[in-house]
Amino acid sequence: MTYLIAVDGGGTSCRAVVADRDGTPLGKGLAGSANITSDMDAARDNIIEAVRLAMREAGLREDRIGESMAVLGLAGANIGDKPSRIAALLPFRMSHIETDARIALQGALGDSDGAVAVIGTGSVFIARNEGRISMVGGWGPIVGDFCSGARLGRTLLEEVLRAYDGLRASSELSSTILARFNGSPSAMVEYAQAAKPRDFASFAPLLFEYGDRGDVIACAILADALRHLEETLQALAGEGDLPFCLLGGLASSYSRRLSPVFQRRQRPPDGNALSGALSMAVSMFGQAREGRQNHG
Repeated sequence: MTYLIAVDGGGTSCRAVVADRDGTPLGKGLAGSANITSDMDAARDNIIEAVRLAMREAGLREDRIGESMAVLGLAGANIGDKPSRIAALLPFRMSHIETDARIALQGALGDSDGAVAVIGTGSVFIARNEGRISMVGGWGPIVGDFCSGARLGRTLLEEVLRAYDGLRASSELSSTILARFNGSPSAMVEYAQAAKPRDFASFAPLLFEYGDRGDVIACAILADALRHLEETLQALAGEGDLPFCLLGGLASSYSRRLSPVFQRRQRPPDGNALSGALSMAVSMFGQAREGRQNHG
């Protein structure tokens, strides 16, 4: 029997599910980052590890991986030739690579019109409007991903240095962050030079926590991020008022901070990115598809 595999690979973790040809989940697995722009070799290893763990939970031999059909939604799959390069490194019988945004759209909205913002370590926006799909962002935290955890964390460290240099007033948050580096800005700079996106993103929960307390630095950073979030959602909607869903590790933190007009347009997602990848796998490789091909 040929099995289906669905993978949701983000900047912090990679989730996989193995299912039968009807799409019934049999086992799930979790591994580390699968951003194919940040580190393709690590992404490949974590994809395989997550699938291996899913196979184990399903009670299947690992050698069945090579017989399986896979749909993978991966962070960084919108950049250059990355999709074809990662596909060549994977052990599946067939691999279809999508962006993590595309599987999130399918999971959250199915075939309905609307927009999805996926905000975790990175951030990316995607919408379907009268059948036309458009995507914004997903360029990584160096030049984009303005409301992502990685960008928030990097901006926070920048503001801590500005406060240390006397260019702006310090705050409880800036003092807390500097204390983590034993009061040494040099240690913080050395950390930042070697940090990966997920390392910067580790500061995001603290930023939201201090934002709730009214910390001036936290509130300023979050205000900029929220402005970008709402401007991007509006750009995707055009002149209309498309409904939208927020997904990802920071979705709930942003959701309660949206302005009233965006609160009214927000809707809960039907599913998540992994369920979207599985839905696409069933459509492409499932039992019904095989039956249509056999009788076509």
